[in-house]
Amino acid sequence: MVFRGEARTPRKLHPLERALLVVSAAQICFLPWAVGGMLIETWPIWLSLGLGLTAFLLSLVPRHYTEEHAREGEFKLVMWPKLMKFPIFWLGLALLGYMTVQALNPAWKYYNDGTRWWLNPLRTDQFITWLPISMDTPMTPTAPANIWECMNAWRLILIYAGPWLTVCALWVGVTRRYTLLALLTTFTLNGSVLAVIGILEKVAGNGKILWFINAGKSQSYFVASFAHKGHAAAFFNLVVASATALAFWHFSRGERRSGQANPAPLFALCAVLSGLIVLLSLSRSATLLLMLFTLLVLVGAGIWVARSEAAGPNRAVLGLLAVLFLLFVGGGAAVLDYGKVADKMSQLGTTDRKMSVEDRITAAHATWEMISDKPITGWGAGSFRYYFPVYAQYYPAIWNVPNNRWEYAANDFLQILAELGVIGLLLVVAGGVYWVLKLVRHEFHSRPHLLVLCLGLLLLMAQAWVDLPLYCPAVLLMWCVLWALVVRWAEFEDNRVRD
Repeated sequence: MVFRGEARTPRKLHPLERALLVVSAAQICFLPWAVGGMLIETWPIWLSLGLGLTAFLLSLVPRHYTEEHAREGEFKLVMWPKLMKFPIFWLGLALLGYMTVQALNPAWKYYNDGTRWWLNPLRTDQFITWLPISMDTPMTPTAPANIWECMNAWRLILIYAGPWLTVCALWVGVTRRYTLLALLTTFTLNGSVLAVIGILEKVAGNGKILWFINAGKSQSYFVASFAHKGHAAAFFNLVVASATALAFWHFSRGERRSGQANPAPLFALCAVLSGLIVLLSLSRSATLLLMLFTLLVLVGAGIWVARSEAAGPNRAVLGLLAVLFLLFVGGGAAVLDYGKVADKMSQLGTTDRKMSVEDRITAAHATWEMISDKPITGWGAGSFRYYFPVYAQYYPAIWNVPNNRWEYAANDFLQILAELGVIGLLLVVAGGVYWVLKLVRHEFHSRPHLLVLCLGLLLLMAQAWVDLPLYCPAVLLMWCVLWALVVRWAEFEDNRVRD
């Protein structure tokens, strides 16, 4: 259900939708500040899950509308039928159910005597051999030195459940474009504040995350509130895409209203700040993708201007994007330490080639072997870091090096396939196909701001092929939420829904 508001007399937001907006905004803001949800402790994940569940329940409460809320007059709206028709709800429910079966059916048990760890296979009478299996491993470390242990099927279920509940809540409960834009604006401004914090940390930091959280072994990797530079860069690339889309939409809207003042310059500044912190993160994959994003946006805007009849306003929009690009390049050159990013990029083909390229290719080969031994059902959610050594030991290039633990495959798609098998991956892919079909149906390609946002989502998928962004709860949450918001936005634009 969507409602068409009047242009001159916009209706008030329904109290339940306002409550949904507040709770969802709180979840979006909270998780990035909580070290991206990557703390050893599980409380950030539980709190995010609680906020997602609250939003989900709020979205299902029947709403009583009056004339101040909808021009259709007084009526009651029952929300749950829309949820029943939402494929992502059923696909997510199936995925979480599948992971729960894995979690309840462990075939190995983890042990650690303080000096070494190992997996003991359970007897065949202790688990059901024909069901998907997992490993009985810890959710939190068994000792202070074993912080890498904090992963198992139950933890991954918690991480996945939060975004799923939030996406369902937004799909069912958001009926006004105002709510959608408010959430995008909240995400963009929150991310921009974090970007400023990250820049200040680089200039005047004390080696701690947010100046008070000990970074430990991540001291050279943390950025802003994220412990890993790849996670931070992926998150801020999403902020760049959201800020650019909002700047584009507000500027175009202002032009249609005869040059009316609008917040487009503010969002352009947010895009610049977020782009700068991506550069400062020294994440090479994210930096290359940000450059590609900027280039594609400028080229796309040029094509749009060339094909558009309303050349005046469109040229102004292109000018805005060009200024954004120049500010990004010029500001980056002024802030960065004498071409540090360029040096880091050049090392990709020299000193860092083995660690950043060759070792990841080798790890991918070992992961493929792991997949091939259990392709249909996988080895169990959260099992990669525990069982991957069985295969890595046959590859001296990644095995005979100090601290050779591979907690992640540095390729999210291969790791999902290794842990959840073809069954789990197909459920994820089916959800992606649904989003794409919805976007095509509502002709998103004819609306530049939607194209910009979709491009940012797709480029994060490209980063996930060579990095591990989607295993960060904050990045996963926003990636999933932005898919729901961009599709809902396309629906609103297609139905000419006003604020």
